[in-house]
Amino acid sequence: MTGYLVAKEGPLAGMTIRLEEETEWTLGRDADVCFQTLEDPMVSRKHVVCRLTDNGFTVENLSTVNPALLNGGPIEDQSPLSEGDTLQVGSTLFLFSEKDPGGAVETEKEEPELYSETAPLDTLSLMSSVETRWMIKVISGPNTGGEFNIQSGGTYTIGKDATTCDIVFHDMSVSKEHAKVTMQEDGSLSITDLGSKNGLFVNGKVVEGNKPLENQDLVAIGTTSFLAIDRASTRETIYTPPPESAKEDEAEAPITPEEVKSKWKEMRITPNYLLVGAVVVVVVIFGIGSVISLFSTTPVKIVQINESQEVAKILHSFPAIEYTFTEATGKLFIMGHVLTKVDKQEMLYLLHTLPYVTSIEDNVVVDEVVWSDINALLSRNPTWRGITVGAPKPGHFVVRGYLQTPDEAVALSDYLNLNFPYLDMLSNQVVVENTLETELRSILVEKGFLSVNFQLANGELILAGRVSKKEERSFELLVQDFKEIRGIRQVKNFVIITTETTGRIDLTGKFRVTGSSKFGNTNQFVLINGKILAKGDQLDGMTVTGIKPNEVLLEKDGLKFKINYNVQ
Repeated sequence: MTGYLVAKEGPLAGMTIRLEEETEWTLGRDADVCFQTLEDPMVSRKHVVCRLTDNGFTVENLSTVNPALLNGGPIEDQSPLSEGDTLQVGSTLFLFSEKDPGGAVETEKEEPELYSETAPLDTLSLMSSVETRWMIKVISGPNTGGEFNIQSGGTYTIGKDATTCDIVFHDMSVSKEHAKVTMQEDGSLSITDLGSKNGLFVNGKVVEGNKPLENQDLVAIGTTSFLAIDRASTRETIYTPPPESAKEDEAEAPITPEEVKSKWKEMRITPNYLLVGAVVVVVVIFGIGSVISLFSTTPVKIVQINESQEVAKILHSFPAIEYTFTEATGKLFIMGHVLTKVDKQEMLYLLHTLPYVTSIEDNVVVDEVVWSDINALLSRNPTWRGITVGAPKPGHFVVRGYLQTPDEAVALSDYLNLNFPYLDMLSNQVVVENTLETELRSILVEKGFLSVNFQLANGELILAGRVSKKEERSFELLVQDFKEIRGIRQVKNFVIITTETTGRIDLTGKFRVTGSSKFGNTNQFVLINGKILAKGDQLDGMTVTGIKPNEVLLEKDGLKFKINYNVQ
């Protein structure tokens, strides 16, 4: 015997679960212990269990936080499942049937793990024993010395998330998915920025979108720099064909003067003679020009170099650097900020190429060293492990992350005031989740969406609940407004759009209707738990808004309820 659970409403709408081969099937969010995984934040680890008995299929509720409902009511022990029964698990409404609806169980296929944090640094470079044309060589950063081969036609994601990236850099300034490198079938290589926070630089220039790479191009992401090396790069070679074999001399008969006069028009000058003649003409012209130049004079121009301007040209690429240059002594004093160690090495190298700079007094701060040290201190406190300090540009530090309470934010601010050396350059963008939750809750109440619940964790907002069909457009606009709020990185919407019938909370299991009265064809009164009620009366704080032949409608604080009775 085979049974089917078909999802009709909710985030899993369209899923079909086939109950066959076994006698017991557990449904929930934990893939290790459940027969079918339900990706729904309102579902427990083990939510319900279905069984096949001698009398047919049964269902048992396993969740105490959000109990499952059978036909809108609670499940007592093992309740039998009949054709057409509805089973609500979390935010999804399933329909039970013993007839094959033609669907198939949706299963998740595990993707092969491309990289493991426990693997050695050069794991990716050993993916193929054949040497490839292109290779990435890391020259600075935490992964210095790493080499990664690029296969033809392959695309490689670069970042610090080992679960989604092919090339992993253990660098706090690298985004989870920072960039991707693609090698086309024709052998060309390109790199694309994936919307990283600290940007992508090729040869010191910012890259937006896709950028083709040439041999020996220097790529910088965060504090990590690497070279794109083309093993197939070649030099041009001039090819000289071998000389033609000498032809045998042919005997020529003597030509009479008359024959010369008659055939002079047919005679041709060989290319060798033309070439020799051209060379002679050029030499003669050059000689005449040289003789003439001996009798002409040209004034000599003395070019004076402004040494300070030459220094300024080099330091123009480093806007956060200030300098003082003494031309008389050749002493250069520099101070300010650069982003990485590579930037500082490049700046000093360019300055040392100026012959008139005799000495350099270096007081330049490398921002990479500053934020690395402060992040190491912050990681010692478990409360601040989600807080990081970075620098989007030289001399501008930003602290980002999420804290639970305002007290934690105050403690972090006090700690930075004592330990961070450049407070006037620090921008605090830490988000306090309690404050943000209060703001979100007030917005939902103000907009009238009292039946919508939410969870907030590290900037990820999860919405769940029910919204009526007529309020669907207003709620969509509200979700877009949530995405624009500072501190919210991602919004996951699991709210169900319901009709008038499915939007009410069923209280049939809590209240019992034992009688009703009519005036003509209209129900006037009902007897609930021994109390006679009419439209407008109160029941446990709920107002009776309508009495229908088979149900009583109630409402409280914007939430709508119903009590079914006389069900055949």
